[in-house]
Amino acid sequence: MRKQLFIMISFLCCVSMYGQFSHKMIIGFDFYQKYRNPQESKINDDSRSSGNVILAIPIGYSLAIGKNNVSFSAEASANIAPLAFDAGQYKGLGALSFPLLAKLNFGALSGFSKNKLLGYSIGGGIQFNRTELFGLTKKYNVLERNFFPTYVGELGVGGGVSGLNVILYFRVGAAAQDAFSFNSGLIFNVDLYKTKTKVPKKPKLSSMT
Repeated sequence: MRKQLFIMISFLCCVSMYGQFSHKMIIGFDFYQKYRNPQESKINDDSRSSGNVILAIPIGYSLAIGKNNVSFSAEASANIAPLAFDAGQYKGLGALSFPLLAKLNFGALSGFSKNKLLGYSIGGGIQFNRTELFGLTKKYNVLERNFFPTYVGELGVGGGVSGLNVILYFRVGAAAQDAFSFNSGLIFNVDLYKTKTKVPKKPKLSSMT
């Protein structure tokens, strides 16, 4: 663990000296998502799942640092699915999740590439999920759903130019007590602005002649 941490810190130090920073807006839509609440629930319901097709909107912010065809990014976003519901045991509508991710991005998805049109990203982090936000039926009007975490991994493939990337992503997560999350869809990363870090130049010493 210490070795991996040392390698990551060294990588970030090197990139920060010679790389660029990129600030991106994240927006998109999910094709499919599914959440399963932890088994420990205040109500002994037979089904703890909630799913949604098409109508789900992720929106957020990403900060990346890198150069050419490699970058490291940290992302925070919200995924809103107002029509998510449990098809097996309907209780109410709505689902909401907040993924917090760290990623390594390659090729076009680095956001800085000058010669690649395609790329991929791998990453992971933690996601906070909640289902049955509103519209509870009378049978379940005392149901209290809380946010529950899942530890997620994500794979993305896509392309574009440095200012705009289109990414097909798959994110799956799990946690204790049989908690589960799955999200898949299209993400659009749009550059807000970039800054290039400057390496301080060494002063030139003049001759004493």
